[in-house]
Amino acid sequence: MFSRELICASNCTNSLLHGIPMLSIWTVGTIVGFYLLALFALAFWGDRHLRDNRQHPVLYSLGLGVHCTSWAFFGTTSQAAQYGWAVIPTYLGIMLTMAFAFPVVLHISRLCQQHNISSLADLISLKYQHSHLIAALITLLCFFGVVPYIALQLDAITKSINLLTAEPQSSTPWLSIYVASLLAIFAITFGTRTLNLTEKHPGLLLTIAFESIIKLVALLAVGVFVCFFLFDGVLDLVSNASSNDSAREVIYADSAPWVYASHVVLGVCSMFVLPRQFHMNFVEQNGESELRTARWLFPLYLLGMTLFVIPIALAGKMLLPSTTSSDAYVLALPLSTDNIALSGFAFIGGLSATTSMVIVATLALGIMISNNVVTPLWLKARLKTSPNRSMEPSNILSIRRLTVLIVLSIALWYHLNISQAAPLVKSGVIAIALLGQSMPALMFGIYWQRSTKAAAICALLVGFICWAVFLLYPSLMSSYYFDPVPTDQALGLGFAYSLMANCITFIAVALITSKRGAKQNNVEIPHDGAPHLLVKVRDLIALTERVLDTSTHSQLVQQLSVDVNRAASSGYASQALIDRVNKLLAAQVGAPSARILLGAIADTGSDSLPELVDWVEEASQSFQFNHEVLQSSVQNIEQGISVLDDKLQLLAWNDRYVELFAYPKGFLKAGMSITEILNFNAKRGLFSPSSINKRVSYMREGTRHKHIRKQPDGKVIELNGAPLPGGGYVTTYSDITEYMAIQKELESAKEDLEERVALRTAELEDAKRQADKANESKTKFLAAAGHDLMQPFNAATLFASMLSKKTQGSELAVLSEGVVNSLDNAQSLLSMLLDITKLDAGVLTPQKSIFPIDDMLSSLVQEFSVIANQKSVALRYVKSDVYVYSDKTLLRRVMQNLLSNAVRYTTKGSVLVGVRRSDLAYTKRAIKLCVYDTGSGIAEHHQQEIFSEFHQLDSNNKGEGIGLGLTIVDKICRLLEHEVALLSSPKKGSCFSVTVPRVHQPQKNPFPGEAQTPGLGNFSINANNHDSASSTVDDTHVVSGAENEESSLTDIKAKTIDAHPRVGHTGLVQPYSFSTVKKSSELLLADTHFLLVENDEQVANAMCALLKDWGARTTLITCRKDVLSLSQKHFDALIADYHLNFGETGFDVATSLTRAEVSFALKVLVTANRSNEIREEAAAHQFNYLPKPLKPAALKRLLKQSLTR
Repeated sequence: MFSRELICASNCTNSLLHGIPMLSIWTVGTIVGFYLLALFALAFWGDRHLRDNRQHPVLYSLGLGVHCTSWAFFGTTSQAAQYGWAVIPTYLGIMLTMAFAFPVVLHISRLCQQHNISSLADLISLKYQHSHLIAALITLLCFFGVVPYIALQLDAITKSINLLTAEPQSSTPWLSIYVASLLAIFAITFGTRTLNLTEKHPGLLLTIAFESIIKLVALLAVGVFVCFFLFDGVLDLVSNASSNDSAREVIYADSAPWVYASHVVLGVCSMFVLPRQFHMNFVEQNGESELRTARWLFPLYLLGMTLFVIPIALAGKMLLPSTTSSDAYVLALPLSTDNIALSGFAFIGGLSATTSMVIVATLALGIMISNNVVTPLWLKARLKTSPNRSMEPSNILSIRRLTVLIVLSIALWYHLNISQAAPLVKSGVIAIALLGQSMPALMFGIYWQRSTKAAAICALLVGFICWAVFLLYPSLMSSYYFDPVPTDQALGLGFAYSLMANCITFIAVALITSKRGAKQNNVEIPHDGAPHLLVKVRDLIALTERVLDTSTHSQLVQQLSVDVNRAASSGYASQALIDRVNKLLAAQVGAPSARILLGAIADTGSDSLPELVDWVEEASQSFQFNHEVLQSSVQNIEQGISVLDDKLQLLAWNDRYVELFAYPKGFLKAGMSITEILNFNAKRGLFSPSSINKRVSYMREGTRHKHIRKQPDGKVIELNGAPLPGGGYVTTYSDITEYMAIQKELESAKEDLEERVALRTAELEDAKRQADKANESKTKFLAAAGHDLMQPFNAATLFASMLSKKTQGSELAVLSEGVVNSLDNAQSLLSMLLDITKLDAGVLTPQKSIFPIDDMLSSLVQEFSVIANQKSVALRYVKSDVYVYSDKTLLRRVMQNLLSNAVRYTTKGSVLVGVRRSDLAYTKRAIKLCVYDTGSGIAEHHQQEIFSEFHQLDSNNKGEGIGLGLTIVDKICRLLEHEVALLSSPKKGSCFSVTVPRVHQPQKNPFPGEAQTPGLGNFSINANNHDSASSTVDDTHVVSGAENEESSLTDIKAKTIDAHPRVGHTGLVQPYSFSTVKKSSELLLADTHFLLVENDEQVANAMCALLKDWGARTTLITCRKDVLSLSQKHFDALIADYHLNFGETGFDVATSLTRAEVSFALKVLVTANRSNEIREEAAAHQFNYLPKPLKPAALKRLLKQSLTR
């Protein structure tokens, strides 16, 4: 993955763009300083606020982004420019590992957690009997591979600064020293704060995660700038690139599949053998849930890092001079457009990629060298001279910190004196190829049981030699002796050859040496009885007291099952205790040093005979004590137990076993065959003799079995048999008689309960059927009542309206106005009572849809503005463009009632209608429809009462309202599941609000004219006694010109409805005509001819009189038979009632008229049925819909709009 890293660093200086403003070296230094200080602050905050052992899946996944070094900023663009790779191969290798080799990653993670692994060398040596030599070899390989790579990161910082500042290369060494010093302090402060290697570093993890975000955002920012600021999108960039010679080379470049494949393999290896990646993957991990989250989040992060690589490469080829290195495109493209801010941000992104890699790599390598090389050698040397001082924890921690400092110092020296003065060609890929040589030893050691220590050592040496021959030597020759530079394909083949030689050597040596030690390397095999080391307990406790922290040492002493004071004189520690102490020491000083410390305090075998005798005597006494405890426990448990040896002969039993089966005294004897015992029990009738062979076969095969047996004496015995680990069989016998009796009683109770539940269920189903039938009858009754009750009001309303107009200006005007008001109030009361009845009966089903709230509110405000002006009340409305999801008709009723109340109870001031977006978390997708007023207000103790039926606070309302408006509001909001709220203060005003779900994108109705929701009937709120105001309020469901919010219903599919026959009168009303008497040319309907279909005589007379007053001639028919008597074939309008005699409907008459070829310019349906189904059927027959009682103003407006166009 690192094949371009150093080229990136070495060529940036040659890519300077002339004539562009640059930053000063001091400015850049200040930016770097502040950035690193921010990292320190973030790490301190993380150490203080994040718990060490708590899982942080997102932070951990982002922490794995340490894989993306400065090469991710600079080298990837070179790869894309040379080969046209859209997906970086090393990233692809990691994605494939997470997708298909995740079980391997999970297994290694579990090994590391189980054995307190702190480095790659520890893990590999663990699989080869904790070999110090293998650990040292792995450490040296990592040192030679990582130090040059750390130097390359410092090179990248230096060259980036040179590009930003146009300073000569010699002027920036101090900045490299400055950065390296701060990074060393950071690594020591937050990576080596304690001696415990298994302790997590949350501050370090938080910092690395933060830097991963910075470098991703910076690279994406440059990519977006290139695609959408320098070009008009990706397509425009590609289009321009296809016509540019330099950019076309990128598009049609040779993809070099073998090079790509070799880099994919390098990416797979980097997931396991890169020290920094290993440290973040397995050492800083707190649990498997973090790893499972990283399985998908880390590949997504890598995809983000590679998203704009190709666009940046294409833009660099087109816009930058040919002398500009492709490694500098990320910085040079913003600089070429004088965008210093973006260039600085890109520099910060590259700096974050560099610092995160340097910190983690230095820390991981320093710990590895300290634990596997420096500390073991120092301990061996000190043990010979000062054994007591060799185990001071502070000394070991100082060694670890000093090692980290030395590693970064060597990398800095390499950067200043070698990588810049005489750079090694392709050093990135050479470094990772060297680290990859440890991959076979790791994988074979984990998964191949025949792997041996000799095979691992030989494979590492052969791999190192082949790496030196095929990769290192050609690069040295090209760097110092002017040989041709090795191609990427040659380096890829060299890596493949070295890896193949490594694997072949390992397999061959393992097959040769495995016969002598096939299982020596398997750490999972348990230890034998004799301890590997003879260590006295007193020495072991003294060692842990010096090395371990106080809490860990105290916990260990408390867990010991022996008397420490007694053991201090002549007791030896068991192997389990030694292994426990070994793990604890390894977590502090590393596995090699732990082995050295234990070996230093172990006895060499020259102890005197009395001490060994004491040890054996103590073990014998311990065994005797444990045997007595076990025997006492077995005899006093409730279960019977029988134990057989591997020959299925009785070995041991307890008294409970004898009691359960009533064996004769002295019958059971040690060594008795189980077959003999079973035959004896079969003869007594305890079970069938045929089952003996089956039970014996279970025991011989070592199969678990469970059986329940009922004995002749009524006892129920449960048998549980299980094999013993060393051969033999143990069976337990439990008396479950009481349990079975209880179970039987429970089953009986269950059956009784099921019968009762079935009976109650049948009763409930019958009750439900009766309720459904009653509800259906109630629905039919309400429909019939609505029609029959509205018919007289319809006729009276029409006559009263004409009377009011006829008496205008006369003495009877006041009386006629009183008649109109009385009828309006009566109609309002009846409509509200019907509506409440429908709501209580549950016959209404909301039909919700998406619609703009402004369509509803603006029409309501327009209607009530006339009433408000008459009362000198300012009615204001704040428009809104939001869309809501609700039943439009029912919601309009709610807002209509609230607005009517606000206008009615506001004597002065203003009324405000508007929409508020809710700011609560659980209602973030909802709005509040608010109605504010400056009326008298409502006291807090009355705010719940006003929603009750016929409850009015103001007794002086002059007959306005009947106290049902808010009741209807409450019931409809419950039906729609909308929350209605009230805020009010006496003498200040009130605010009613309804919370409605909000949608962001409106969805078009597939049927443009469909009425979305069923009607409730008209909530007529007669705030004013004028026809115009009343009709305006009532026109909610007027279609095709009566309301702006209701679109044409001509395209809606008709729905079948249940028509109820209505027989109003005995005898038919024969067709007759009313001729106009007035001859004034100003009459609205002069020279028009209407056909009226109505079976109610009073309504027909009133309608004909009304039309006559408007100047129209009217022909009346009552049923389909009357169609045959019509001589005229065209009428200006058809006005039809829905319910006619003998079950006929106005639609039936209209169908007969169509068959008789009678045509109309306008068709109007007048009915008291306000359901959504009747509206849809009216639309299907091309009828306009008007509800009863009919408002003359509404009819007049419809006729005027339709007939006088």
